[in-house]
Amino acid sequence: MSYYGARNRLTKLMLDKVENDNFLSQIDHTQWYISTDLDQLSSIKHLFVHLDKDTETKNFLDNCYAKSEHFFTQLMHSFVLSFLQYFMAITSINGLLQRGSMFVFSQEQFKTLIDFQSESKLGTLLDLGAGDGQVTSKMAPFFQNVYTTEMSTTMRWRLQQKGFRLVDVNEWDKIRISAEEESFLKFDAISCLNLLDRCDKPLSLLKQMKDALKPNGLLIVALVLPFKPYVEYNPDNRPSEDLLNTWLRDTCIKKEPSSTMNKVNKQISHLIENVFEPIGFELAKFTRLPYLCEGNLAQSYFYLIDYVFVFKNKPF
Repeated sequence: MSYYGARNRLTKLMLDKVENDNFLSQIDHTQWYISTDLDQLSSIKHLFVHLDKDTETKNFLDNCYAKSEHFFTQLMHSFVLSFLQYFMAITSINGLLQRGSMFVFSQEQFKTLIDFQSESKLGTLLDLGAGDGQVTSKMAPFFQNVYTTEMSTTMRWRLQQKGFRLVDVNEWDKIRISAEEESFLKFDAISCLNLLDRCDKPLSLLKQMKDALKPNGLLIVALVLPFKPYVEYNPDNRPSEDLLNTWLRDTCIKKEPSSTMNKVNKQISHLIENVFEPIGFELAKFTRLPYLCEGNLAQSYFYLIDYVFVFKNKPF
């Protein structure tokens, strides 16, 4: 590329960033937290918790803008990413460069969702697919012990740097209570945040979590809706198990959501009635939140809409 060609490309990148950030600045953040047509979910609408953008959320966004202004750092990240993507998954590159941290909820928002009112901490939390541990750090203060799993090697480094106990992705449900005992550890809470649409066998994972939770233990699930599975480590990027085509309530009768529901509410209704409830999870609370990610050279941050569900593990 010639000098003038490179200069013109950089100029275009900077102009695009100005335009993209101008678009972001005009977003009404209150809309992130509003679930439209909630009356369509008549059986569970009383469990919806309306949250708002709080100080921690604002601070994350402010930090995104500040980091994005470091032009030469972002430029270096862009060059490194374009080279390493031929050898590494994007998640691992982000872990290596310490970029692309996520924000699902603040510490106070999580406290509200799990209805934490005790003066003493809860027992043990397992955070599946913990990434760089930024979201884990919002949950950790409420638990005595925190275990994490992560497939990406570089993200595992970041988790260990933060002091989180790391367990193998294939062994997290086989942690022995002690060397002398043969029984396995049961968790007080398991978090599965934006993982079910990124793993190969989400249905099998849900059943594993059911078995690994204590009776009445909490399952915290975050899902980007509408649900669009994408498995980074599969050649065709498709999961082996499709949650939207799973009916566990009755093998003979499929309970279809009402045709009058919007797409998101149809998926919520299907997942709760035909997947989570038959496995043995009872919905306790749910909410709608922005799923935020640090930006890059193109714009200061990215966002999707998350629905966060808190289930209780019903004893059979």
